[in-house]
Amino acid sequence: MAEGTYKRMFLRWEIIRGWMPGIVFAAIAVAIEILYFEYMLSRGLADETFSVSLGIVSLPLSISLFLSLGNAIVLLVLWMSVFESTAYVMAGPDRRVRRLLYPLRMIRAAALVLAPFTLVLFAPYIIESAWFISIVSGVSNSNASLQQTAAGFYTWAFGVAMTDASVKFVASQLSAALASTVVAGLQIWRVKGTRNLMLLLRRRKK
Repeated sequence: MAEGTYKRMFLRWEIIRGWMPGIVFAAIAVAIEILYFEYMLSRGLADETFSVSLGIVSLPLSISLFLSLGNAIVLLVLWMSVFESTAYVMAGPDRRVRRLLYPLRMIRAAALVLAPFTLVLFAPYIIESAWFISIVSGVSNSNASLQQTAAGFYTWAFGVAMTDASVKFVASQLSAALASTVVAGLQIWRVKGTRNLMLLLRRRKK
């Protein structure tokens, strides 16, 4: 089905179902970022601020929070791109079918973007947590062949724990954004490849 047959959802801002999902997704992305920001503050992150003058008013802004909200915008753009690349694939001309597929594909696109981002964002802190280390310790104690691997893991986890909070904050943010970008890019590439293959097969049949 040609994409020109239908208007892209996110170019129809006058329709409520076009922009409401974007607001909901943006709220989820911002919530994840604020949760991570507050978590890092509790772990000793030094929140540097700078002031922006707006006439007679000086507005203080947090550099760390600014980076977090910037990543939320990146997630929103990635989600829109993934959804737009899959919204019309095999949807057919039936409006009822499209209305059923749109929410499902929105949720799927959201999962493809948010899952790798959240996993990579919090993974270093999960790995260095006491309960995770205790699990690794229990597994290594029950299997002697894994003890050397566990010792290497302990050394690495200790090094991660000793890293400056600001460095971990920036590294986690950039790594998480990169992971989501790669996953989204692969999904878009896969859909475009499938679409091009279908067009090629149709041309050969003609």
